[in-house]
Amino acid sequence: IWIGILHNFIALSLGYLVAKGFRLSKPEIKTITLETGIQNSGLGLLLIFAFFNGLGGMAILAAFWGIWHIISGLGLAIWWSRK
Repeated sequence: IWIGILHNFIALSLGYLVAKGFRLSKPEIKTITLETGIQNSGLGLLLIFAFFNGLGGMAILAAFWGIWHIISGLGLAIWWSRK
C-alpha cells in the first residue's frame, strides 16, 4: 500500500517541479501536476486481468491505487482552491 502512495507523491511532485521549471502559468502547472500524478487505474486493472489472470494481490493494489488517486487528487484540488 505504501508503494502506491509513494509513487503518487513522487509523480505529483515531479509533475509540479517540471512544469514550474518550464515557467508555465499557475493553471498549466496545476493541470500538469494532476495529469502526471493521477494514472489510469482502470487500465491497470484491465491489463492485470488480461495478462496476469487477475492475480489477487495485483488487483487489490491497482484498486487501492485508483482509490488513493481520487483521494489525493481531490485533496490537492481542494487545497489549491482555498489558496
